Amino acid sequence: MIYEHPVIRVLDSVGYFFEHVSQQISHVPGHPDWRAMKITDFIDNHPGKVDCNLDNICKQLGLALSGRQARRVFRRAMRIGFKEYLKKSRLAFAAEQLKKTTTVPIKAIAADAGYERAAEFGRSFKSLFLLSPTEFRAVWRQNKRAA
Repeated sequence: MIYEHPVIRVLDSVGYFFEHVSQQISHVPGHPDWRAMKITDFIDNHPGKVDCNLDNICKQLGLALSGRQARRVFRRAMRIGFKEYLKKSRLAFAAEQLKKTTTVPIKAIAADAGYERAAEFGRSFKSLFLLSPTEFRAVWRQNKRAA
């Protein structure tokens, strides 16, 4: 058996990486259920302010679904769990904020994204983007200057 070195592909820019991740977050297969679309629209329009309790969200939106039913409808339509979608949506919002502002503290961005603890935000951010929020901001700033 011959061992081959793994191939590492370098992306052209941070922008390409971010677009690729945001496409994965917002990809909607086929024609999803209108109730799931209503929930995703609510999440996307209120980043960081959405409660994880689907019962409350369904009441706010006027959907005649229990939280359990809503979870099933959401997963079937979106092919991703509600909490996972919510987490990725919050992190995408935070990444946009990190790209736009350089003076706002990361703790403030974490709070705006709905995280109570900056450490939890940092771990979640790094697991999705493979960079800490500070590194992401620095790389984005460097890339912006180079362009």
